[in-house]
Amino acid sequence: MPDRSAPGPSPAASAARLLLRRSGARTGLLASAAATVAVAVATVCLVLAWLGHAVAVAGDPPPPGVDAADVADEVAAGAAALASAAPALVLLVALLAGTAVAQLARLIAAAREHETATIRTRGFSGAQAWATDAAEGAVVALVGTAAGLIVAVGASALVGAGPLAGLAPWPWALALAVLLTAVFAGALRRGEARRTSARAARATTAAVVAVLLLATGLVVWQLPLARGAGFDPIVAVAPAVVLSAGAVVALAVFGAGAVAWARPAASAPALEPGYPARQVARRLPIFAVAVLLVALTVAQAVFTASYGATWTAMTSDSAAVRAGADLRVDTTPRPVTPAEVADAAAVPGIDAATGALATDVEVGELDAQLVAAPGSSLDTVVTTAGGLVDTAALAATADGTVTTDPVDLGDAATAVRVTLDVAGIDGANVVPVQLAAVLLDATGAPAVVNLAGDAMPSGAGPVSYTAQADLPTGTAPWRLLALLLGTPPSPAPPQVSATLTSVEAVGGDELDLEGSASLTGGTRDAVLWLADGGDGGAETPVSAAVTTALAARLGIGVGDQLEFRYAGAGRRGSAVVASLVDAVPGTSAALALFVPMETLLTSQLQRGTSIVTPDGVWAAGDTDADYALSAALGDLPVATSAPGVTASVVGALVPGWWIATIGSAVLSLVAALAIVQTLAIARRRELGVLRAAGVTARRQARMRAAELGGVFGAAVVLGAAAGVLVSVLIVPSLVHAVTPGILSIAGGLHLSWVPLGIAVAALVVGLAAIVAAAAAGVRRAARTATVGEESR
Repeated sequence: MPDRSAPGPSPAASAARLLLRRSGARTGLLASAAATVAVAVATVCLVLAWLGHAVAVAGDPPPPGVDAADVADEVAAGAAALASAAPALVLLVALLAGTAVAQLARLIAAAREHETATIRTRGFSGAQAWATDAAEGAVVALVGTAAGLIVAVGASALVGAGPLAGLAPWPWALALAVLLTAVFAGALRRGEARRTSARAARATTAAVVAVLLLATGLVVWQLPLARGAGFDPIVAVAPAVVLSAGAVVALAVFGAGAVAWARPAASAPALEPGYPARQVARRLPIFAVAVLLVALTVAQAVFTASYGATWTAMTSDSAAVRAGADLRVDTTPRPVTPAEVADAAAVPGIDAATGALATDVEVGELDAQLVAAPGSSLDTVVTTAGGLVDTAALAATADGTVTTDPVDLGDAATAVRVTLDVAGIDGANVVPVQLAAVLLDATGAPAVVNLAGDAMPSGAGPVSYTAQADLPTGTAPWRLLALLLGTPPSPAPPQVSATLTSVEAVGGDELDLEGSASLTGGTRDAVLWLADGGDGGAETPVSAAVTTALAARLGIGVGDQLEFRYAGAGRRGSAVVASLVDAVPGTSAALALFVPMETLLTSQLQRGTSIVTPDGVWAAGDTDADYALSAALGDLPVATSAPGVTASVVGALVPGWWIATIGSAVLSLVAALAIVQTLAIARRRELGVLRAAGVTARRQARMRAAELGGVFGAAVVLGAAAGVLVSVLIVPSLVHAVTPGILSIAGGLHLSWVPLGIAVAALVVGLAAIVAAAAAGVRRAARTATVGEESR
């Protein structure tokens, strides 16, 4: 017989063994909770490691021709903008993980109903229960955090950030683990206490939904006003709040649809679809979390695909508008020569190049930008910037404006020779004159060349004088735009007149040109001949494409005339509005106008003998040719239509969102699997009843598959709809808020279909595997299930 005098186990030890056995009985659910923590920790660490790596390698190598200090400033600006948006990814992962952990804790509490009652009968107090639940949550979080950090180390090494980068965000991992521990312990304790009535739960849920919808309205209202530098709470919470609201709306639609479908489905004479539909309607609280998680994950995938495509389009379009072409090199303060344009066109990867002008002008009291590029480049070099630039509108002309008709010198021409008769006026002796030709090469780039000849004979005249000049380096064939007459400095003002007698393209044909000019009254230069289309040198306005913003500020429209002044100079010009455009290529200014280069030069020569020459080389081609282009043009900086250093730093959010989405998908699958397994255990008696009623195991498996498939399928569809709605509401504003340098005219919503399809397909495959496993389990169990006495 046992020795009853021997000391038995203490009550504390007995309770501890009971608690250990209680935990061991639910190892599967506890493992699912630990796996949820591991996925959440690994996702957060990997996201932050990727973003940190993007900042560390930004600007390496530096853009061609840009100082290291300037690159550092651009990286710092991008990092500041990134700091405003990065918390959104962490918050969304934490929200989804917290929801999954809370539901797993509730399932564990429900499965332990009898064990909990037994422990209470042994005198287990509420304080002891809290301590036990907290300890169990801490163990789950500790195991999950350790596993998550190991996964983060390996994954960060695979993505190129380095293994140690996965450990760098350990404070975030610790904070997330503490949060999930608190959520797990609170949900577990609440489920064990069962103190909340159904009415109170519904009231709490309604309050949470109301707060969430109000927060969504606040975010949608304030997000367009958010700043993109430093931490901004609106930017940080916007995706999580609006996506959560979208998922809640999807859940509400699912619940209403499930209840509405159950009644007509039950009226069918067959067992299905009525039986699966009624089961879903009866067990909405259990299915709700699975639907919420799946819908939130799909909505996040749609949001991520939309954010990535919209960010790419907005940053690329803004950079393209600002550059004016695929690649651009500014040579200010010196002008661009046709030789430099030819050198740029010869760079491998460059398809075409031209010279263009972007200069400040004053229109009334407004500061604006004037951009000019050759009309022939509108279809070959000037960018359309994803449709933001309307090249047809840029080429529009208005009545009564200057026209230009340069004379073609021919492909074989090598020089220009000019002969003219020079005579003194009012008996004055002939003084030496100087000739210059304004030429345009095939790309439209202008050049002014001085013509030289023999010493001019003396006398009162008329005296014949011939001068010529070789064509400069550039792209043939050349065209003659104007001939200029002048005299060298002298004490006495000139009193001479000159008349063209012949103009010849050396190596080509003689040109049929007529022109004359007089230098009197102190005038020392004049236009001898101008290809102004027969305007006779009259000061004619140019046709201009004007931005809608400038037209609105001036109160003008198509057909109206405006006057402008070149900033820092006394030169003036006038233009007639030929068209209104949203953007002018080559400038980020909202107040701008575009004029074709040939007509602008002609208009300038109608007013004097000097021209405002191009100050930049614009090229069409591969943006990766920027280093070669910079080297060809004296190591000058190259602006491209690709996002710059600052934007590229912020662009790390795009893969960051995809990493977070992958983590969210894994979290959803883990939670869905746990919910399905728990549901299968709770419904084990149901299989025997159906078997006794003559329902075969195959048919039971098919009904369970239809039930779960319908739930998950509806969640995917509703989540996709919620994702589209969320994207429409906040994606364009969010991209503007987190990315410096995006123009206000850049907008529109875009979608990356391929990565979205892959992400959703992967999630659907995972859900299908869960459904198939659940159906297989039902089929196995239904073969031997019996009805217990309590169920008879």
